[in-house]
Amino acid sequence: MSADTIPGMTAHNLPVELTRFVGRAEELADIERLLADRRLVTLAGVGGGGKTRLAVQVASRQLDHWPGGVWLVDLGPVTDPDQVARQAATALGVLIEPGGDPVQALASQLRQRRLLLCLDTCEHLLDAAAALAETVLRGCPEVSVLATSREPLGVPGETVWRTPSLKEDEAVELFADRANLVAPGFDIRAAQTDVRAVCSRVDNIPLAVELAAAWVRALSPAQIAAGLDDRFRLLAGGARRAVPRHQTLQASMAWSHALLDADEQTVFRRMAVFSGNFPLAAVEAVCGGTLAIVGRLVDKSLVTVRETAGRAHYRLLDTVRQYAAERLAEAAETTETRSRHLDFYLASVEKAEPGLDVQRDNVNAALDWGLSTSDGRGRQLAAAMARRWFVDGQVHAGLGFLRRALDPDDRSALQAQLLAGIAMLQTISGRLSTAEATARRALELADENGDEIARGRSLAALTFCHFFTDFELCQDTAREAQRVATEPFFHDWAAIIEGYSLTTRNRHEEATAIARRVYERGDRFCMAFALGIQQWAALETGRLREAAEIGEEQLEIVTAIGDYFAVGTLVSPIALVSGMTGHLAVGRKMMDAVVRSIDEMPDADAVGFEHTMGWLHLWDGDLDNAVRWFGRGIDRMAGNTREWTAARCLPGMTAALRHLGRLDEAWTQAERAAEIATAYGAPYLLAEALDEQALLIAARDPGRARDLCHEALALRRDNGLRTYLLKSLDVLIKLELDAGNEAEAARLLAAAKAARAEIGYPWPPLENPPELDTDTIDPPSLDDILAVVTRGRGPRNRPQVGWSSLTPAELEVVRLIREGLSNPDIAARLYVSRATVKAHLTHIYAKLSVANRTELATVAADRENRLPPA
Repeated sequence: MSADTIPGMTAHNLPVELTRFVGRAEELADIERLLADRRLVTLAGVGGGGKTRLAVQVASRQLDHWPGGVWLVDLGPVTDPDQVARQAATALGVLIEPGGDPVQALASQLRQRRLLLCLDTCEHLLDAAAALAETVLRGCPEVSVLATSREPLGVPGETVWRTPSLKEDEAVELFADRANLVAPGFDIRAAQTDVRAVCSRVDNIPLAVELAAAWVRALSPAQIAAGLDDRFRLLAGGARRAVPRHQTLQASMAWSHALLDADEQTVFRRMAVFSGNFPLAAVEAVCGGTLAIVGRLVDKSLVTVRETAGRAHYRLLDTVRQYAAERLAEAAETTETRSRHLDFYLASVEKAEPGLDVQRDNVNAALDWGLSTSDGRGRQLAAAMARRWFVDGQVHAGLGFLRRALDPDDRSALQAQLLAGIAMLQTISGRLSTAEATARRALELADENGDEIARGRSLAALTFCHFFTDFELCQDTAREAQRVATEPFFHDWAAIIEGYSLTTRNRHEEATAIARRVYERGDRFCMAFALGIQQWAALETGRLREAAEIGEEQLEIVTAIGDYFAVGTLVSPIALVSGMTGHLAVGRKMMDAVVRSIDEMPDADAVGFEHTMGWLHLWDGDLDNAVRWFGRGIDRMAGNTREWTAARCLPGMTAALRHLGRLDEAWTQAERAAEIATAYGAPYLLAEALDEQALLIAARDPGRARDLCHEALALRRDNGLRTYLLKSLDVLIKLELDAGNEAEAARLLAAAKAARAEIGYPWPPLENPPELDTDTIDPPSLDDILAVVTRGRGPRNRPQVGWSSLTPAELEVVRLIREGLSNPDIAARLYVSRATVKAHLTHIYAKLSVANRTELATVAADRENRLPPA
C-alpha cells in the first residue's frame, strides 16, 4: 500500500532545520491560501531574501494535505539543464530509464499520485525547470508545484508571489536568535537601537541579517552598524557548509549578475544612480534601457516594481543598488550616468511632470550630486524645486538644499530665485522675521535682474509675513504679487492670503469671492485653503453645520496632500468646529496628530494650532492645559511685536485665567487683547476682549460691564458675527442674574437655547447655562432680542461725554497715559501712528472735560478703582 492511501502517514524529503524559523506568519498564510486553489506558485525575490526557507516552512506545514508526500528538489547545485528532471526523480525516489525522455518518464510515474513538488532555486535553469513544471502539471492532475526563483518560470497558470523583506520587528528577532547562537546570553534589550539600525541598513533581508548577527561574536551591534557602509567586506564568511553563493552578499549578487546578458548588465549597473522609485521614462533617458530589458530585470528579482498613483514605478533594494554601483564604477560610467540622471530630473521638475512626489529620493540624489559640481544645473534644480518643497511641506530638506545652492558672490536671477525659495519655506516654518528679510533680499535681486519668477515668489512670501502683523499691508502686497506673478501657484497663494486678511476683519463676502475664484482653478493645495476661507465665513456667521460640511471636503483634499503645514493649518479650524458643535473628543483626536508632527519635526509649523488646542482644553474644563496652550501661542508675540496667532490666543487665556481665579492676570490679558484688536481692526477679536472685560468687572462695576457687553454685541451685530452673538448673550444673562432680574435672564436664556439649537452650537461643559425655568417662555428670536437689548446702546449711540463715552481704543490711551508713556511710545505700543494718538487725546479731552495730559492722568487716577478688578 502506498503512502497515498495510509491515513496519517506521509512522505517527504524536507531538510531538518537546525535554526529557528522566525516571523513570516502573514506570508505563510498567504502562500497556503494560494496553494489551496493554484497549482503552480512561484516564490520570487532577491537572493538572500529567504525564499528557500519560506518554501520549506510552507511545505512542512502542508504535509497532512498531500498523501503522496511533499518533495523538495534542490536545483542549486545543478549546472546542466538535462539533469533537472533527473535531480527531481532522485528526490522523489523515481527511476528513470536511461536514454529516455526524463521529463516524460517522471510525469508518467507521478500521474496517479497526489503530492506537492518543490522546485528550489530555478533561476539559472529557467527553461528546464519550466519544462518540467509544465509537463508535470499537464500530465499529473493531482500534483502541485511550489517553486523558488529570482524570476518567474513563465509557465501558463503560474502565480508569482513576490517575497518581501522581513518586517522590522521580525528582522530584529532574527538577529537576536542568530546572535545567541554565536554569543549565548546576547541581550537584545540592551542593543535594541543599534540592532534596528543594522537591520534597516541591510533592508531586513534575512541572509544579510543572519550574516550580520554572526559578527556579534567579535563586534558589538553598534560596531556592526558603523561598519555596514562597507557591508560586502564585513559580511564575508558565512557558514563553511553553506552553498557558495550564500557565503556573502557579494557572492549572492554576483550569482544573479553573472546570469544577465550584456545589455541587461549595462542597464542594471546604470540603475545604481537611482534612489527609491523611478519610472520607465527615467530608465530610458538615464540608462538607455527598454521596457523589455527592465521587464527581464524585474523577472530576475534584481528590480522590484510597484504601482503608485496608477503608474508603474521601479526600485532597487539598497543592497542590490550598492552592488550595481560597484559595477558602474568598474565600468567608469558613474559621472556620465549621474549627469544624465540630473538632466532628466531637472527637466521633469521644470515641466512639473506628474508623479514626482514618489520620486523624491531621486530628486534629492540628483540635487546632491548636482550641487557637488560647478556647472550650475544643481542650483537650477534647487530653485525649480522650491515650490514643490513648499507644497509638500519639505521645509527642512528644502532649506538645506537651497542654502547649499546659494553663492554669496552671485547677484543673478538664479540667486534671486533661490533666495525667494528660501523665504517661502521660512514662512511655513515659523521664521517670519527671517523670511521677511530673505524675501526683501530676493526682491532686490529680482528687480535688479528683471526676473518676474523671483519677484512673484518674493512678494508671495512677503504677503504671508505681513498677514500676521498688518492686514492692510498684507492685502496691498498680495495684490502686487498677483499682478506680477507669472506662475499660477504663487498668484493663487497670494490671493489666498489676501482672502484670509479680509476674513480676519470679517469682510467675508469679499474673502469668499476670492476663495471661489481660486478654488475653480483647481490647484489642490490652494483649493484646500480656499475652502478654509469659506469655512471661517460659515463658522462666524451662524452656519456651523455648513462649516462642518466644508471641513469634510477640506479633510479629503488635505489628507491627499499630506503636507504637515497644510494639514496642521487647515485641520485646526476643522477641529475647532468639532469642539464648537459639541464633539470635543473628535476635535482633540484630530489635533493630536497635528501637534505630534509639529513637535517632532524640525522646521515645522502650522497657523493657529495653539489657539484651537487652547479652546478645546478650556471648553472641556482642563484649565491648566488651556493656559499652557494659549501661552504657547502668545509666546509668538515677542516683546512689543504684533502677531495674529498670539493675539487670537489672548481672549482664551483671559477666560482660562478668569476661571482659575487669577483675575489680575486675566485683566492684563484682556487689556492686551482689546489694544491689539483695535490696532488690527479685527471686530471678532475686539468683541471677545470686551466680553471678557465685562465678566471681569461685573461685580465691581456692573454698569461699565453692561456697556462693554453691549459694545461687543454691537460689534458682532454690525459685522455679521452671528455665531458669537451667543457669547455676548451669555454675558448679558449673567449680568441680569447679578442684578436680580431673573425673569429677564430667563427670557434671554430661552432665546439663547433656541438660537444655539438652530445653529448647532451647544454650550461646552465648562460653560453650562444657569438653571432657570424657561419651559413656559415662548423664546424670542435672536434678532428680536438684539433689537431690544441694543436699542440706544452700542458704539453708534454711545453717550457723548463721560467715561462711558470712551471707545476701547481711547481707554487704552488713557491707561498708557497713566503709565507715563509719551505719544511716540503709545503709538509704538498700539501699532498706530502718532497722529492717531494725538487724535485720540483730542477726543478724550473733550469727552472728559480736561485740558491736558497732566489733568487727564489725575482724573484717571481718581477713577483707578473703576478699572481692573481688585
